[in-house]
Amino acid sequence: MTSDGDPRDGGPPIELLDPFERVAFRFMSALVHQGHALSEGYSRFVGANWIWAGVGNVLEVHGLERIAHLSSRDGVLLVSNHRSFFDLYLLFTALYRFTTLHQPVYCPVRADFFYQRPLGIAVNLLAGGGRMYPPVFREPAKAPFNKWAVGEVSRLLVGGGVLVGMHPEGRRNKTDDPYTPLPAQPGVGKLVMDAWPIVVPAFINGLTNNIVGEVLGNWRRAPTMLRALGAPSSNVDKRIVAVFGEPIDLSPFRALGNRLSSHKRIADRLLEIVYALGEEERALRAASPAR
Repeated sequence: MTSDGDPRDGGPPIELLDPFERVAFRFMSALVHQGHALSEGYSRFVGANWIWAGVGNVLEVHGLERIAHLSSRDGVLLVSNHRSFFDLYLLFTALYRFTTLHQPVYCPVRADFFYQRPLGIAVNLLAGGGRMYPPVFREPAKAPFNKWAVGEVSRLLVGGGVLVGMHPEGRRNKTDDPYTPLPAQPGVGKLVMDAWPIVVPAFINGLTNNIVGEVLGNWRRAPTMLRALGAPSSNVDKRIVAVFGEPIDLSPFRALGNRLSSHKRIADRLLEIVYALGEEERALRAASPAR
């Protein structure tokens, strides 16, 4: 495989990308493919550990027994709700620490921030060793590139031995209610029909984009400083609660034709299961007092 993608399909149409996007993509692609050992090693042993150091004291993880039978040889698609930029990072960190799912991670990501701004590139590198790959672009003119990106992820899943993370909603749910979903987007359904991976659902709640406040809140230092930096006040439930579900039965969808209506039907079902775990998370949170 070259740094531009899989030579079997001629690689991605990078000529559609702007100059900065082209450089960012080439760099991340080379890191993920040619620099695989470096990228994966950093993600597993550095990124995962500093993420855990920042939130481990306030994180509760439930449902891992439901996926204990899975192994690092499997091609696993993790689908979850999307409240913060770091949801998948934290979910994968939990899998690394508490399960045998230690295979390489890939997280297709909206390019708006992570491939179009220098800060996004820095976050991708520092938090996950560049594993937020491949990018997906909003601009209609770049749709052929997005088609290649879906095909790239599908090939990875078919080959097995990878963890891929996606959000069925397609974008962050910024509403005040974490338990009401946005509409599902069909992209995840197409990926399922192209690869038929093992699909693991998860729901996570309590994590914000204020990473400084999260880390300070985790260590419970200097309450005045915590409030100034946006950490939750003492009368607010500070916990981050993650719930993993059983692998999803995809057999009802195998007879469907591989078309947009089928993709949307699958995406709707995945999102329904993810938010059913949200109700489980809500009950778990209510059953025990805030720490």
